[in-house]
Amino acid sequence: MANAYTTTGSSSLGGTIGGAGLVQKAYDRLIEFALRAQPLIRSVADKTPAKQSIPGSSVVLQRYVDLTKTTASLTETVDPDAVALATPTYTTITLAERGNAVLVTRALELFSLADVDPAVANIIAFNMADSIDTVAQNVLADRAAGNLINGTGTAGTSVFYGGAATTSSALSSATTDVFTSALARKVTAKLRANKAIPRKGSLYWAGIHPEVSHDLRAETGVGSWRQPHEYQSNDAIWAGEIGTYEGAFYVESPRLFADKTGANRTTSGTTTTVAVSSGVTTITVASTSGIDINDGIAITGTTASSTVVSAIDGLVVTLSAATTSTGTSGVAVVVTPKTRVFNTYFAGQQALAEAVAEEPHVVIGPVVDKLMRHRPLGWYGVLGHAIYRNEALYRVETTSSINIGS
Repeated sequence: MANAYTTTGSSSLGGTIGGAGLVQKAYDRLIEFALRAQPLIRSVADKTPAKQSIPGSSVVLQRYVDLTKTTASLTETVDPDAVALATPTYTTITLAERGNAVLVTRALELFSLADVDPAVANIIAFNMADSIDTVAQNVLADRAAGNLINGTGTAGTSVFYGGAATTSSALSSATTDVFTSALARKVTAKLRANKAIPRKGSLYWAGIHPEVSHDLRAETGVGSWRQPHEYQSNDAIWAGEIGTYEGAFYVESPRLFADKTGANRTTSGTTTTVAVSSGVTTITVASTSGIDINDGIAITGTTASSTVVSAIDGLVVTLSAATTSTGTSGVAVVVTPKTRVFNTYFAGQQALAEAVAEEPHVVIGPVVDKLMRHRPLGWYGVLGHAIYRNEALYRVETTSSINIGS
């Protein structure tokens, strides 16, 4: 039997019955922040201008070019000809203003159940670090023409791919296109062959996504990460640590997820519900392959000849469909998700350069409205990044065996 004094119901008194009008929901006034990935890419930029001549919208960093080797013997009575020094090579860093801002109103401060100001300051500070870290990673990921030595060369030439793939769009396999010990050895060997200077002792820096490191640590057999740990010490395996391996020290971060997709992967499924309203088809699909349905994938075999996912809520998939007829449940469909692509970076010293005209910082804006109700808070900075030594940086693009189609 319901409690007449505290049970909510459907009476005219605000949806409650009896004395329940005095019983209300309680809220925790401590509001937690979203989960965050620690910024780490900007720390790779260990080259900065040392003696900048004047302020400017761009900064040119130069490197001397060594003389050509001379292997011939000198003649005792002949004075050798002098040779001219080569023109230094250069990298140009273009500076850009960056920033973001929010507006805290007086009404929000008065009506909010939580203390807004400290939360806004925290959110702005993280947005600053998060944004600058993404800007730095974008330079590592795609070498635009302006970031190459002397403005020439081919963008992204220092790239390796998982398996037999030669492009991002060719990555598709959940087993052969993953990151391997062989790739780890290959990259560090190339860095040493390029005479790149290690970042910590004899080790290069490697940034890797947790789902990529999973495949590396899952390797078994001769020449794998796991074997020496199993025979010598299991401590690192129990802790899930990578640490140092094959000439590099590894740092895990969920930030290292490429903003691109690989090859199509096709799987079949069966609809349990198909409904059409105003040209939008909403279906529920039970996938038979274990691959999650994600934004942007193509689905065929429904009431429309060609559909593309535009929204997802659990297993309910909304598709843009040029059809007005209502479908039925049990219709066979073909789901074509895209393979996710991950970037793993290997860097030596001076791989990435940074020039700063004004260090990013939090800015408290002026209150200029007539009633002093609007209080702006934001961040601002002027800086730029560029690849400084191409030979000290490699990118490895791979898939992951974990939820490869999600």
